Parts: sequence; structure tokens; C-alpha cells
Amino acid sequence: MARGRTGRDIGVIEKPKGSGKWWALVKYRGKQYWRRAANKTHARDLYHEIKTAIRKGEWPPKQEQAAARFDDLLADYRDAKRREGKAVMASNVGYARLLDRFGGLSASEITSDEVDRWRRDLAESMAPATVNLHLCLLRAILRHGLRARRIEAAALPDIRPLKTNNKVIRYLTDDEERRLIGALPEHLRPLVLVAIHTGMRKGELVNLTWADVDFVGGIVWVREAKSGEGRRIPLSATAHKALMELRERRRKRLKAKVVNRFEAAGHVFAAAHGGSLMNLNRDWCAAVKRAGLEAFRFHDLRHTFASRLAMAGVDLYRVQTLMGHKTPAMTLRYAHLSPQHLRAAVETLDAPGPKPWAAERARS
Repeated sequence: MARGRTGRDIGVIEKPKGSGKWWALVKYRGKQYWRRAANKTHARDLYHEIKTAIRKGEWPPKQEQAAARFDDLLADYRDAKRREGKAVMASNVGYARLLDRFGGLSASEITSDEVDRWRRDLAESMAPATVNLHLCLLRAILRHGLRARRIEAAALPDIRPLKTNNKVIRYLTDDEERRLIGALPEHLRPLVLVAIHTGMRKGELVNLTWADVDFVGGIVWVREAKSGEGRRIPLSATAHKALMELRERRRKRLKAKVVNRFEAAGHVFAAAHGGSLMNLNRDWCAAVKRAGLEAFRFHDLRHTFASRLAMAGVDLYRVQTLMGHKTPAMTLRYAHLSPQHLRAAVETLDAPGPKPWAAERARS
């Protein structure tokens, strides 16, 4: 151990003097590194260890990565998905709920038990499918942090979804549709008519702009689809008329300068007194009640579109394309509504002409 002019050990300091608290002090590249020691002898050993590490090029030690905060993981996920043009949720509602529950926590503090408690709390006021959507969003955020190496695999909680019954399909009859349209406030009627005749999701309708509507070609372009892939939907005569009339009313409002910021930005659908239509539960639920409809959600308008296509004899491949389903499994829910296709398939057995299976039997 080197000694200074005063005969004291270099880098071994009692601070404050007479306190019996010893420290090892090393100066390296303009920085001071203090290490607390148990006693004077320990301080000498620490000083020696640090100087050895400097000679080996192992100093200063790498800082341990700070625990990733859930707030940062959520922000990173949203930014990444915004660049990709897709995400589990397009609205802010789910993200707000996640921040309200897990904001300020590190990823390691989000345990399986904590997720289970949150799932139970959500289930008290939400349908199972909606709860699972929030759980899916939480899983996506954490897995994105794992891929970015901001959290360890061991920190991932066990996220178990609720059991759902997606096979029950609710759709409007003609009489129910007339009652619903009659019960709706005027500003919601075009939205509902377009939903019934295009099968677009609520988020897709709310984000629709006039630039996405081709009146000449009779096409509406869905740019922000849930699957991340856009699609074009032909407009029926009813949907085309509803959009044309809405555009004419919007033009009159623009001339009168009585538009809100959503209309000014070119959105097709906006609230009656300004703002977005993303949260339309109050007007929607009241209209459903007045129409005498039971257990009917806004999303069931999309089921109505697909169900009517299937019952009209449209093949399931085209239904899948129009609905924007990524896999045929989602579209198969409507297969039982088109029994004429199954009947046509069976009737081929009695069709005139040679029977391939008869030739096979003869050869055997």
C-alpha cells in the first residue's frame, strides 16, 4: 500500500475524522469513486481491489440496468405500434385503465396475483371479451418490453384470459332495424346505417375521413383496421345515399361555420355538439332501450352485416374478405346461417353424370 508524505495510506480515509467510519477513495479519469468499508483494513483491501480492476480494464463497473417502469414500457409499445399502423387497441380507454392500475410500478412488481386481482375487478363491470382485450393489451406491452430487452422473461406474469362464448351471434331483423333507426337521434342514424351495410367496427367508423370515401367508385377505404391491414368495402345503395346526404349537410354546416374540430379535420362522423363519437354509450343505450331491443351492442351491427351476407348466399371467403378477418375461423361462426350452401354441396351426390367413386370401386 502506497503512503503519502504524511505517512498515511493513500486512498484510505476516515470520514468524518474520529468517527470510525472508513472509506476507500480512488480517483480515475477525473472522477472520484467512494466505497464504504467496515474498518481501516477493509478500506485498504477495497482500494487494492479497485486499483487491480483499473489495471485489468474492468473499471468502472457496468451500472446495473434500472428496472423498467410500466409507464415507459406502455409508451414504447404505443410508439412502436403507431409506426407499424396497428395495435391491440386504437382508443385511449384501455391504456388509461392500465396506467391507472399499474402506472408507477416496475415490470417486476406486476405479479400474476396482481394481474388476477385486476382481472376480477374488470369482470365486475365488463363483458369477458372486453376483459380479455385489456389482458391482451397488457401481455402485448410486456412482451414488447421483453423483445426490447428491457425486462427479463422471469418477470413476465401469468396472464390468464376469461372464458368467453363467441359463438352466440346477435343480429337485427328487418323489424328491429326499423325500430332502432326510428329511435336513434338524427346525428347517429347515418353512422348506424353505414355500420349495418359495411360491417365496419366502431373504431373504424369513428376514424373514417371523407378522403377515405370514393363516391364515384362506390368504395370506402378502411385504413386503420384491427388486423393492421387495410381493406376496401363496396358501398350498398343505402350506405351510399346515407353518406351523400351526410356530406351535403356537412357542407352546409361548413359554409355556416358551425363545425367542430372533428368535422373541420375531415372526419365523416362526429358528435352532435362537438367531439368524437368514440364514447356514444349514452345516446346508443337510450335508443336501444326505446327500440325495445334486448342484449344488443353496437358491435352487433357488424354481426348483422355478416349474418345477412351469409343468409343471402354469399360464400364465406367473400364474407371473410369484407369483414377483414385475418383467419377463416372467425368467419365460420356464420356458416350455420347459410344452410343452402351445405344443401347444394350434398345435392352434388345426386347430380347426373359419371360418379368418380363408382369408377374407383370398379377398379378395386
